Amino acid sequence: MRKIMPVILALCLILAALSGCGRSKPTAADSVKAIYDLYIHREFSGVSSLGMTERQFQEAIKAYDDALAETIRTNFAVSGLEIDEETISEICQARATALATMEADFTVVSEKNDTATVKVSTTYFDEVALDTDAAYSAREDADAAGFTDYDAYRDFLMEHYTQNLIDGYHAVSPSPERKDFTVECTIINNTWIPQDMAAFGNRLGQVMAGQE
Repeated sequence: MRKIMPVILALCLILAALSGCGRSKPTAADSVKAIYDLYIHREFSGVSSLGMTERQFQEAIKAYDDALAETIRTNFAVSGLEIDEETISEICQARATALATMEADFTVVSEKNDTATVKVSTTYFDEVALDTDAAYSAREDADAAGFTDYDAYRDFLMEHYTQNLIDGYHAVSPSPERKDFTVECTIINNTWIPQDMAAFGNRLGQVMAGQE
């Protein structure tokens, strides 16, 4: 089965939500932390200070969850398998639980005029290994069961793989070490924002899943 890779779409919606007029300007590190907390911890307080409303926050989270669910659905379909919506929801919720255990520090390493560089130092987990282990264990169990009917074999494999995946996410612990990367920021409407929001989102997803 294809690997379930992280998809970062909702972060791009933040740009439409930010209007810094009339508020004190957070530091570049504050802004990057707020976006990290939105995606990783699903926390509202940080992006609220940047101007995002509760409704916009919920819409951003829903957009991300919908994109992730569609990725999971497509990956199974490419393998000739169907996955029910309840299982997709359980996988998404388990993954969110895993991400919520991560921690990070944010430091402004340089700032000049309207540009700044922020270093993100974050824990992570190996999502590819988690997915691979879930699939391998399910296949071993399916082969050991000695099925003679392919449909029964496939159904068993599907059930055990998805459950292994869910259990794997729930068992995730943050890495003992951290990975560092930098984000280039600029000022828009009195608020520091990553210069390339989509690139930042994709980089964050890769680092958090241990792919970089």
